[in-house]
Amino acid sequence: TKSDKMLLCLLVGIILGQVQAELNFNNDLENSQRFKSIPTTVKTYENDTVLLPCTLNTPFRYVRWHRDDVALVDSRHPELPKPDRIMLWPNGSLQVANVQSGDTGDYYCEMNSDSGHVVQQHAIEVQLAPQVLIEPSELTEQRIGATFEVVCEAQGVPQPVINWRLNGNPLHPQTSTGNRQSLVLEIKSRNQAGLIECLASNGVGDTAVASVYLHVLFAPEVSLPQPVVYTKLGARAHLECIVEAAPAATVKWFHHGLPVALGAHSSSHETELQANRSLDHYVNAVRHLLVVKSVRNADMGQYECRASNRIAAKSGNVELTGRPMPCLFKINPGTQSSTSHVLVWQTESLLPIMEFKLKFRQIPSNNASRPIRTNWTELTIPAQATNGLIYITTYTLHGLQPASLYEVSVLARNSFGWSDNSKIVRFATGGEVELPNYSTESELQEDFADEDFHNEITQRSEVLSASMIHNSGSVSGSRISAFIYFICLIKIFLVLS
Repeated sequence: TKSDKMLLCLLVGIILGQVQAELNFNNDLENSQRFKSIPTTVKTYENDTVLLPCTLNTPFRYVRWHRDDVALVDSRHPELPKPDRIMLWPNGSLQVANVQSGDTGDYYCEMNSDSGHVVQQHAIEVQLAPQVLIEPSELTEQRIGATFEVVCEAQGVPQPVINWRLNGNPLHPQTSTGNRQSLVLEIKSRNQAGLIECLASNGVGDTAVASVYLHVLFAPEVSLPQPVVYTKLGARAHLECIVEAAPAATVKWFHHGLPVALGAHSSSHETELQANRSLDHYVNAVRHLLVVKSVRNADMGQYECRASNRIAAKSGNVELTGRPMPCLFKINPGTQSSTSHVLVWQTESLLPIMEFKLKFRQIPSNNASRPIRTNWTELTIPAQATNGLIYITTYTLHGLQPASLYEVSVLARNSFGWSDNSKIVRFATGGEVELPNYSTESELQEDFADEDFHNEITQRSEVLSASMIHNSGSVSGSRISAFIYFICLIKIFLVLS
C-alpha cells in the first residue's frame, strides 16, 4: 500500500543516515594490511561489466558499498532495493553491469569483522569516445584583410587532444583552455579559402571531426586572353576579358572612357566558366565578350573591361587596332659571311604593309678594351606585295665588321600606323669572337628607357665553332712544321761534322 511504501522509504533514509555517520574513510596502512584485495581503478567502456574486488584476510560480518557518499548495497539489509545493474557478490565484491558514463566515480567498500571496521577505495573511469562542436559552423564568409576566430569544444574521457586543419594542412591554434580551443585566422589571400576542420582524439573510438567552410570574398580579378586585337575596317571583332570574383561582379565595357552603346553595332555576351558552384567551388568565373559587328574608324582604340562587386572595382584594357602585328625574326639556315648577315622576319597584317623600319647596331664583346655603345642605324625597307595576310621578308645587311656582335629590331607599317617593336635579336658575323657574359636586358635598359623592347638572344654557334676550329687547327699545324724543320737542321749538322 501507499503507507507501506512511505514507511519503507523512511526506513531506507534512517539506515543510509546511520551508514554515512558510521563510515570511516581513513584508508590507512592498518586497513590495507587487513584487506586481501587491493585498491583498483578500472578503466572501461560503455556497456561493459566491471567487478570491484573487496575481500578480507579474515571472515567478515557484513559489507556495504558507497559511491561518492551515496549508499549502494548493504549485506545486512538484503531486502532494501538496490540500484539497477548493481550486484553484491558473497565475498563482498561489487559488480556493475552495462556500465554507463554516469557510473564514473569513486567507490568505497566498508567491511566489519572481529578486528573492526575497514574501508577500501576503488574507482571506475568510463572511457568515452570524443565529441566535438565548432563555432561558427557550416559556412563563414570573410573579406581579405579580416581577422576572425573559430572555436572548437571537445568532450570525452580521457580529455581529447584537439588539432586543426585547413584544406588538409595542419594549423596551429592561438589559445587553449581545457577542452576549449580557438583558432584565429588573418585573411591575407583568396587562397586561404577552403575547409577548416577541428579534430578531437583521445584513443577511444574514431577521431571526431567538425568543420566549417571559409569563403574568402575578394575584389574582381580581370585577365585578358588577347590584350591587342588586330582587325580591319568592316571586319567583325571580338574583345574578351575573364573576370573572377566573390561575390559575383558586374561588368561594363568602356571605349575611350565612355560606356559602349550596345545595340545593332555592338553587343556583349557572357559565359560562366564554372557552372556547378558548391561550397568548395564558390568563386564566380565568367568570360565576357564584346562583339563589334562591323569595325569603323571610330571603333579603333582602347577599350576598358570594368568589373565591380561590393568589395571593389577593377579593370583591364584591350586595344582594337588595324596596325600590323609585331614582327618575328626567323632562323636563317644559310651560310653567313664575315661582313654580311641575312635576316628573315615574318609579320601578319589585315591591311597591306607599306614598309619596314630595320634598326641595327654593333655591341661590344668581352675582348674589347672598353665597352663602346654605338648608335642605332635605321634602314627603311619597302614591303613586297603578297597574296595573303602573312609577310615574310628577307634582307641582307652588308658592310659589317668581321667577328663582331650585332643586335637588330624591326617594325612594320600599314595605313593605320607602325607596329610595336619586335623582340631584339643578337647575331655574330663570321670569325672568332668571344660573346659577352652580360644580359641583353640589363645592357639595353639605359639606352632604351623609352622603348618597349624585349630581349631574345640568338647565336650562330655553328659558324663561331667552325671558325674557332679552323684557327686552332692552323696554329697546331705551324707548331708541327717548326718541329720537323728543327730536326732536319740537326741531321745536316751531324753529317757535316
